[in-house]
Amino acid sequence: MSKILIVDDEPSIRSLVRDVLELEGHEIIEAPDGPTALAAVDSDDPDLMVLDIMMPGMSGLDVLRTLRRERSGSDLPIILLTAAADDDTTWAGWTAGASVFLPKPFDPNHLLDWVERLLATPGDEVTGEVPEGGPPDDVIQQFGGLGGGDRS
Repeated sequence: MSKILIVDDEPSIRSLVRDVLELEGHEIIEAPDGPTALAAVDSDDPDLMVLDIMMPGMSGLDVLRTLRRERSGSDLPIILLTAAADDDTTWAGWTAGASVFLPKPFDPNHLLDWVERLLATPGDEVTGEVPEGGPPDDVIQQFGGLGGGDRS
């Protein structure tokens, strides 16, 4: 499967996102901050990044802008997953080059859907639905109200 870099300063969010994505067979790399994320892009060559905006030091928007300016990350799909969902922040994320903007709290099924869509290669069928089975209920319960989405 694909290699996904999760960047968030909150270990609990990294853990939840990791659990959902690993259940789908993805290899996970984690970074707690912007500088570590940039180093991981260079050393681990991820296929996709899930990036928080509000982090101490280097913000997710700074990471995104840096990657889009540098050749190594210019085409890397990036999902912004953040509690900063006001209009100005959302616009800043889009103009900086985000592929998708998912506000926290989030539905893990929506995250899986966007990961599938962004990693699809031409000719792949993208159903717009979570693959058969999706994450188990205990993982969804770990998200405790994060989006409250329907699993059907």
